[in-house]
Amino acid sequence: MFRSLQRASTAAFCLLLAAPAAALPDPAASDDGIPGGNGDEVLVTAQKREQDVRDVPASVSILSGGILRLLNATDFSRVADTVPGLAFATTGPGNSQYIIRGIGGVGFVQSPTTGVYLDETPLQTRALRGFSQPDPQLFDVARVEVLRGPQGVLFGSSSMGGLVRIVTNRPDASAAAGQATASVSSVRDGGTSSDAKGMLNLPLVADTLALRVSGSVVRQGGWIDDLRPTTGNLTENRGTDRVREDVNWTRTGTIRGALRWTPSPDLAITPSLVWQSAFSNADRPHSDATFGRRARVRARYADTFARDRFVIGSLLIETHVDALGGADLTASSSYMDRRSRLSFDVTAFDSPLVEEIVGAGPGGRLFPTPLRDRGATTQFTQEIRLVSVGTGPLQYVVGGVYRDLDQRSGRRITVSDLFGIVAPAPLGASTPPVIQDTAVHFGESELAGFAELTYAVTSTLKVAAGARLFGYRQREASRRYGLGGPAGVDLAYDYAERNRETGVTPRFSVSYAPGDSATVYASFAQGFRTGGVNAPITDDICSPAERRAAGIPDVPPPYGSDRTDNLELGAKTRFLGGRLRVDGAAFAIDWKDYQQAFQGACGVNNATTISFTVNAGRVRSRGGELEVTATPLAGLELHAGGSFTDATYRNAVPNLLLAAGSRVLDVPRWAWNARGSYDFAVTGALRGTLFAAARHVGGSNSGFGEGEVLPRPAYTLVDATAGVRTGNGIGVDLFVTNLFDAIPVFGQEFTTSPGNTTATSYFSYLVGPPRTVGLRVSLGI
Repeated sequence: MFRSLQRASTAAFCLLLAAPAAALPDPAASDDGIPGGNGDEVLVTAQKREQDVRDVPASVSILSGGILRLLNATDFSRVADTVPGLAFATTGPGNSQYIIRGIGGVGFVQSPTTGVYLDETPLQTRALRGFSQPDPQLFDVARVEVLRGPQGVLFGSSSMGGLVRIVTNRPDASAAAGQATASVSSVRDGGTSSDAKGMLNLPLVADTLALRVSGSVVRQGGWIDDLRPTTGNLTENRGTDRVREDVNWTRTGTIRGALRWTPSPDLAITPSLVWQSAFSNADRPHSDATFGRRARVRARYADTFARDRFVIGSLLIETHVDALGGADLTASSSYMDRRSRLSFDVTAFDSPLVEEIVGAGPGGRLFPTPLRDRGATTQFTQEIRLVSVGTGPLQYVVGGVYRDLDQRSGRRITVSDLFGIVAPAPLGASTPPVIQDTAVHFGESELAGFAELTYAVTSTLKVAAGARLFGYRQREASRRYGLGGPAGVDLAYDYAERNRETGVTPRFSVSYAPGDSATVYASFAQGFRTGGVNAPITDDICSPAERRAAGIPDVPPPYGSDRTDNLELGAKTRFLGGRLRVDGAAFAIDWKDYQQAFQGACGVNNATTISFTVNAGRVRSRGGELEVTATPLAGLELHAGGSFTDATYRNAVPNLLLAAGSRVLDVPRWAWNARGSYDFAVTGALRGTLFAAARHVGGSNSGFGEGEVLPRPAYTLVDATAGVRTGNGIGVDLFVTNLFDAIPVFGQEFTTSPGNTTATSYFSYLVGPPRTVGLRVSLGI
């Protein structure tokens, strides 16, 4: 199958360049209002074709470029909780988990459950050493589309819960344009934030060739204070001068460029390049449970940081063929190169181990032990598809995809300061002394073919059926050394494993549109994510016979893909000439063969626990979403949305100490949002804008990795903006985010905060920024 799909992809690509064509649509421009607020068509590309959102038999939310600006969104994680049915947990830049309709959860090595695309480029990859998919900056963006429910047929693996697609503004050869903005803001009890952004669109050849370049530099002020203790008892260290304020500041730089060449009305070639570099002065915005989430204080013995850099190069070729009743032929090639570095403090865990070897530290001091993660990811994606554009009753989308992922990662735990003590071998065999050194090389290649047919039975009734045939191969090699690293010759394991799988993912839908004002639909869709391999069991406390008696194999087999079955009923309605829009959907999802940890106990009194990943879990999610958009008056736009999600584990999850029937982590049952904007004339050419938005996320449970699960409290955030702009493109905005200074908790982690009271001393809250007040100046030409 792999070779057949490769040959088909090559042949289609050759045909693409030689094919005759018809006129292609112009690039979509940015929408500065609420989509569809005036009854106009809202064009989306949710089904690999440009169409009105009313014609899409699926639940879709849209955030326009104008709304993103008013929400002061720098990346999608800042506005994810404004989308009904979408929950998220984040541990900082480059590591956000998006959970749509309750499909998601804890897993440091599994593939994600929600796809994230930048135009035609998939960003999601297998989680790597503290990083998930990149978080592109949302400047010069036309819109963000959020597709709820499995998108396995058209978008493939890792879209089993849904998809987030960021659509950027394309170069426009019809007219020159430019934009520049700058802002400065102050974080309550924190640092100062600032940004500078610019965009330039240049027609190089009238109506034929255009260049669009945008860039931004964003600095987010910190709001977490860092306590540097010396002993393990925090009460002995509070109130000292060993505190660094506002340590979690971040700095992000982005450059994006695209060249669009349309040598004829029926051919467009668009190469583009994106570069982004982000640095966080602290690994996470932690407020340790020892101090309480409101304190916004953490305790660390070693320096921590996070660095994430990625480059994406892509080539998009669009043309038209007359065959099969007329179709648009698209070839999309992209290559992503990502480098990441992360430094944690694991002193509370590993200093006791060092003390067993070299004795206690002077004056009861702990030995600082930083953990350094590094990762390198490359991903090449090639997609070729044919989309019908005729007027007949039968419409189709057919295509093929090849994806190749290569990831290399390493983890090293060292002792940064022994206070003059000389460590014996094997710990002292390297400088600095190494506690653990791990290297992993993972590769995954995937080939898939997909097709979806839509047939208009009557002028009001359509039925659709589609399927995706996929196959993937995986290879993983890993080596881990213990004390002393390679110099200490304490080899824990060295293995290389392979995995492969093929499968089919279907989708069916029926939609009924009695007129332009209403569409109702029903659909069934499947989604999936790829499996993986397990490391050999190297624990030497339990003998091989004891492990086998406990059901623990010496070499656990690979685990396969898991899948979701989604049944959905929905309606999209328009009233009052399109000035009132009501969209709603109800869903029932079964997540089968969930990739979860199997835990076996062995040894004396079964005191030793050994775990590995198996396909044994099951999740059930039921709920719905509702969105209402209205334009009751000229210039006044209102929007409200809400969701209910009841997602539960149908079996016990031992590694999280969760019983069957427990709620899926980080998924609130209830969430709602509301926003409104009013654009009005002040005097002459001067216009004003008032904007306010509120969002509420209900409580959930949270916990990453090990240890007990803690309640994640509900939060409500309110933002507001007031601005004026002149007729010549100058604008001034006064904005405030988190107006009432709430403390949003975006996740919780089992971390390394030292403490001497309870196990919860090792938990940290991942808290969002306090109230922030700022001023933004913009200029458009």
